[in-house]
Amino acid sequence: MSGASRPRVLVLARNYPNNVLPTLGLWTQRLVRASLAVADPTVVAPVPYAPPGVPIEAYARYRRVLHQRNDGGVTVHHPRVPAGPGVLLLSFDSYLAYPFVLRLTDRLHREWPFDLIHAHFIYPEGVMAARLGRRYGVPVLTTEQSIWEPALKRLPQVRRQVIKALPHVRLVTAVSDAVRRSFVAAVGDRVPIEILPNVVDGDAFPAPAPTEPWDPEQILFVGLVRRVKGLDVLVRAMDRLRARRPQARLVVLGGTFYPGHEQDWREVQQLVQELSLHSHIHFAGQSSPIQVAAAMRRSALLVLPSRREAFPAVLLEALASGTPVVATRCGGPEEVVTPAVGRLVPPEDPEALATAIDEMLTLRPTFDRARLREYALARYGTEAVARRFAAIYGEVLNGSRRGAVEGVLTP
Repeated sequence: MSGASRPRVLVLARNYPNNVLPTLGLWTQRLVRASLAVADPTVVAPVPYAPPGVPIEAYARYRRVLHQRNDGGVTVHHPRVPAGPGVLLLSFDSYLAYPFVLRLTDRLHREWPFDLIHAHFIYPEGVMAARLGRRYGVPVLTTEQSIWEPALKRLPQVRRQVIKALPHVRLVTAVSDAVRRSFVAAVGDRVPIEILPNVVDGDAFPAPAPTEPWDPEQILFVGLVRRVKGLDVLVRAMDRLRARRPQARLVVLGGTFYPGHEQDWREVQQLVQELSLHSHIHFAGQSSPIQVAAAMRRSALLVLPSRREAFPAVLLEALASGTPVVATRCGGPEEVVTPAVGRLVPPEDPEALATAIDEMLTLRPTFDRARLREYALARYGTEAVARRFAAIYGEVLNGSRRGAVEGVLTP
């Protein structure tokens, strides 16, 4: 290892913010920043190659992504890799990207030999990382952010690549137990799996000032507008809620990253129009993290109506902002939401969702904002997750579950 206390880590992650898409993969960025307490990471975040002359903005924008930048003390590289439109060539992503990633990582390893590779998502990043790990003779771990079982059953070619790569992955980490269970169901217990949760950044989501007001009628949704996020269910819940609370308003912060999701956006807009909810629902569009944090502090509660959720980072961000939550039982939220911080309801149930929102708006003055924040940060704050990094990186490097990276966070 390059140093007794600070291993050099190559992070491989397509989902990582860049100068064009600054909110893409914020969860990965926050994990990398938490690891700075115990390691020295360098990030390789491939972006699709956009040929000159392609006028479609969804693809042309990638030409404006910087090839290299400094992100809070972390060097981030954005190599260009071939990619098909949407998921057309998904099963070939690892093969297409690997030569271009390899050209960069060979140079990086010569100049700055890394001690381990940390891939975010087993596919395609983990599959490529397994090949790189064998090439450089360093251990590999992956962090899983998604419920993998449905995708791997639907994509047998991807599953075969994952199965082939797993013997060369020393450890898989999952951001929640729901993700862990899904991964085991999809590929079995071929590799040890531990929990490494996502980070809630207490600086990015500061505590409300003692006298900072909040709007007792404002309900907040934050996230991508995709069917899996259940915004249509929340819209139908608002239709039921307006008879009980005519002044209640829903603010939607978010939009779409990819052209394939635009149909989901149009369907939600059409539903709002059909239900005549324009005066009750405001679409504020994409917002910066600072704007999101301010909206969270200003709202009475945040609602996450997802059909499936791996790790509900947005719930923890709301709690860190002193705002209680309502969410669906769809995987990750059950591991976060207790009666002390919010309510859980079944997915796909607008009536149950409306009832829970109504109850929480009534109870909102009884929630202590400081206690909500303490709950989130004690379990998922940067320091808490950095301690997990120390243990996990130590385990991967030492080949022992008792290993830990030495430093200020370990004895």
